[in-house]
Amino acid sequence: MRKILTVLLFMFGLILVGCNFTYNPNKNPEDLGLSTVKNEAHLKLLLESSNVNDFFFAEKTDEIGQGFPIDTETEAPSSDFTNTNIQVDGVDEGDIIKTDGSKIYSINNNKLQVINLLDNGKMDLIFEETITSDNDNAFSYYSELYLTDMYLVVVGIKNSFNYPQIKGEFTNDDIMVDLPFYYFYTTMSVVEVYDKETFEKVANYSISGYNLGTRLINNKLYLISNYRAYYYPKNDSDFDLRPWYYFNDEFKFIDYKDIKYIPNTKHNGFTIISTINLDNKVTVDKNVFLSPKSWGTIHVSKHSIYLAYSYYEYNSLFNYINKGTIISYQIDEKTGKVSFGGKGEYKGEIINQFAIDEHDGYLRLATTEGWGTKVVNRLFIFKRELINNEYKLKQISLLDTGLGKPGERIQSVRFNKDIATVVTFLQTDPFYTIDLSNPYEPKIIGELEIPGFSSYQHPWTDNLVIGIGYDADDNGTITGIKVALYDISNFENPIEVGKPLIFEKSNTINYIDSEATRNHKAIMIDKARNLIGMELRETYLYGYKYENLNRYVVLDIDETRAQPIQVKYSINHHKFLQEITNNVETYYYNKYAIRRAFRIDDYLYVLSGELVTSHNLTGEFDTVDYIILN
Repeated sequence: MRKILTVLLFMFGLILVGCNFTYNPNKNPEDLGLSTVKNEAHLKLLLESSNVNDFFFAEKTDEIGQGFPIDTETEAPSSDFTNTNIQVDGVDEGDIIKTDGSKIYSINNNKLQVINLLDNGKMDLIFEETITSDNDNAFSYYSELYLTDMYLVVVGIKNSFNYPQIKGEFTNDDIMVDLPFYYFYTTMSVVEVYDKETFEKVANYSISGYNLGTRLINNKLYLISNYRAYYYPKNDSDFDLRPWYYFNDEFKFIDYKDIKYIPNTKHNGFTIISTINLDNKVTVDKNVFLSPKSWGTIHVSKHSIYLAYSYYEYNSLFNYINKGTIISYQIDEKTGKVSFGGKGEYKGEIINQFAIDEHDGYLRLATTEGWGTKVVNRLFIFKRELINNEYKLKQISLLDTGLGKPGERIQSVRFNKDIATVVTFLQTDPFYTIDLSNPYEPKIIGELEIPGFSSYQHPWTDNLVIGIGYDADDNGTITGIKVALYDISNFENPIEVGKPLIFEKSNTINYIDSEATRNHKAIMIDKARNLIGMELRETYLYGYKYENLNRYVVLDIDETRAQPIQVKYSINHHKFLQEITNNVETYYYNKYAIRRAFRIDDYLYVLSGELVTSHNLTGEFDTVDYIILN
């Protein structure tokens, strides 16, 4: 009887959602396609009736063209130092280490450190602070830094034993009895803002949910967080489902009227886009949307934010189908305000942010679906359109044949204006060139088949692409790290330039890896001096003993050589510290593993967990100075 009553109540809730809260198009053009949560009862009904992870949309057919903003070419300001390797010009990405050419800023195990750069490669540690949680019931982890002209910004997450969503007074015993395990802590996304000159903290902000990603555009930091809406009927009257935030220690819940949703969809979470304005006085704007409980991939251009989510569902034959949803939010070019930009659907999975791109009014998306003989690789192109007064991402073309041999999945993608280069792999590396000049008819133009595969591609010039990834034997077994140069000047016939650089396994090197193969921000790009840099981790086997060694290699590039990419410098911090201290203590890999390097003027600055060294690039690569950070 209780089950029947539950089903009837659930169906009654669905009727209420459909009848009492039907979509009435908002007259505000920023909310085209969205509706607004009315009150607490409305929010609970929406979440109760959406106990699934995926979306369902009823599509309409009449269309009005409404393209994306078009990128305009801008010349980057001149500088003489390298910085974080990013995907989109003008859209900065957070990293563990940053520089502005005069100082180096680092976050390491929640320790914030600032190093002043003096003349001739000399250095001075001028600020050090361990960022701690506000109370004993919280643990924070900070992992991203940003710089503006005025501010140093630190981003992280905080897990807290705090229950602001519980109404009234509860004792610890009450919580233990009445709440399930996942209420033992809550996760917040955290931003700390420091004055760059005094290092005084001037603002702090935290918002419900896990930090999915951040970007900095024109002194506006976009913090994207996802908050899972846990609904616990036992404490129905004692629970507030809304996200909450602290700004400079002032606590507030998000107002119901500020929570938007797409009608006729399923929701079990909140996506929150916080815009932190860093021009002068720090202020915060928030856009809150009902959404899936999690997202897979984020891509941000100067005009839009994209959140993609892949999921599986059964078809009528009870077979799994790999589907995906991508939601866009528009960024106003003048004000930086965020508004809804439409939704699209795709098939397959997105490998990473480089498989999504926006250019010249179109969204391009590469996916892989299936395994083994059932693998299908696709390239979708969408255009934003206004359909029945609602923004939609309409698919205008699809390339779903010829991309990869049987069984090969996409390993890397790089879009560059009207072209794309895609790498697939099973036993060899087909490197495909794709013409996107006509977005309604994308075409595979060329193909190059070589051993191994690139997991990251970097456009070096208009005609040259650097590939960083893995070498492999004829059976597809990984044999080492590979860095190669590809010439696509003849788009129909791409070629590998000369001999690739390979860091091979051997009888003594049992394992080799590099963060550069999976994190583009770990790669130093110095186009001005034809250099790139990356760390290597090599595991040596001595009898029955393993030893992990880490070094940083700087590679110079000259396409006229037989081997265009070669090692120019190699740095090992553990070896250096042993030499200056005469200490042969046990090697702790994590302490001395090199994390990043920057070239500033004629000096290379290399940072590990315990050490910073500077090296002269104009002589014999002498070590000029060092700072021990422990």
